[in-house]
Amino acid sequence: MKIIVKHRHHIPSPSLTALITQQLEAVGKTRQIDEARVLVERRLEASPPFFVSAHLVTPGPDVFAEASDHTLRAALQKTIAQLAAHIGQLHQKRDRRNRNKRKATQPAPFALSSARA
Repeated sequence: MKIIVKHRHHIPSPSLTALITQQLEAVGKTRQIDEARVLVERRLEASPPFFVSAHLVTPGPDVFAEASDHTLRAALQKTIAQLAAHIGQLHQKRDRRNRNKRKATQPAPFALSSARA
């Protein structure tokens, strides 16, 4: 997995980069992630000053999430939670589609009727 982290109006720290990598690897256990683009931004004149957005490039549909909060860690946790929830929804959708496909391919049981002559 290739991880690209961009910082705007924020000084990057090695511990933050390690935390982002750790969280994305945990999410990557449930879905293959080819590339992860994360933006960490401190908005100078906004009420929740920290904003985190993530774009995961995956086989199939890409996954997006963004969140803002008063602390950087909380914004990151919200973003990761949104990513995990979205990936869970994709898995549920695939499972429903596979179940419906199996039901459609199963032969219908024969109904024998008693014909009276």
